[in-house]
Amino acid sequence: MASLERDVGAILFERTPRGVSLTESGQALLRHAELALGQLARAQAELSAIAELRGGRLRVGSFTSATTVFVASAVEVFRERYPAVELEFADGEPFQSLARLTTADLDLAVIFDLDNWEAGLSYEGVSMASADGLQVVPLFDDPFHLVCSRAHRLASRRAVALEQLAGECILAGPPWARDLAELSCSAKLDLEIDTSFRATGFEAFQAFVAAGRGVTLIPKLALGWKQERLAAVPVRGNPLRRHVKIAMAAHSRATQTMLALIREQIRKSVTPGPPGQSTVSRDGQARLRVVA
Repeated sequence: MASLERDVGAILFERTPRGVSLTESGQALLRHAELALGQLARAQAELSAIAELRGGRLRVGSFTSATTVFVASAVEVFRERYPAVELEFADGEPFQSLARLTTADLDLAVIFDLDNWEAGLSYEGVSMASADGLQVVPLFDDPFHLVCSRAHRLASRRAVALEQLAGECILAGPPWARDLAELSCSAKLDLEIDTSFRATGFEAFQAFVAAGRGVTLIPKLALGWKQERLAAVPVRGNPLRRHVKIAMAAHSRATQTMLALIREQIRKSVTPGPPGQSTVSRDGQARLRVVA
């Protein structure tokens, strides 16, 4: 008791022949101690609930084509299994999701980058965010397909080589136009790449292909929006591809559970295997290879 009184610098206990009682200062300290212990108990209960997914919040981000193929399903499975967790979702380009992660507006996001384009770059080439300090987990490579009119000379092929596009007007935009130009240069190919187009989605490129402007390349994840009058043909060897990843701002039970659910949904949609490769199925569609 004397030690406690020295620590707080006040007389806490009154000693009488009948025993010890609290002084006014002692009663004040007791009230604060009870409040602090109660708050600590509530904090421990909340932390336990979060750890056991009986509470807390999880904020997930993704880009649209990934959301369509596997993220939305994973989010809804999580919501069904852990209804006590407050779940929020934000769609956006990779640089937008990375910025939200760095400002603590997201906990986890599905993003992509390319060989010559970092995820934190805007489509104007301006650095908007960095993955430094985040945990980044590779998922799979998303190969681009040739998209052309059904009457095109390559439309009926099971797969095409990049050199077969020589002489074609290839409509390309950021961020993948830079990778295509690099591939063309390194392989010494004479590809005509038209970068005069800017669009927020691959639907716009398809519209110009359908209008007869040329051909384009679209990632497999985005082929769900392919127009019926157009054909999609795998590119042999997948020289052009998006590297799909998950970035996490914190390691928690919720983020690890969502990561596992996203991988589960990917396994239902794609063929497992090493990244950067694909096979061609009997229906002529390339199968993504998933990182184990």
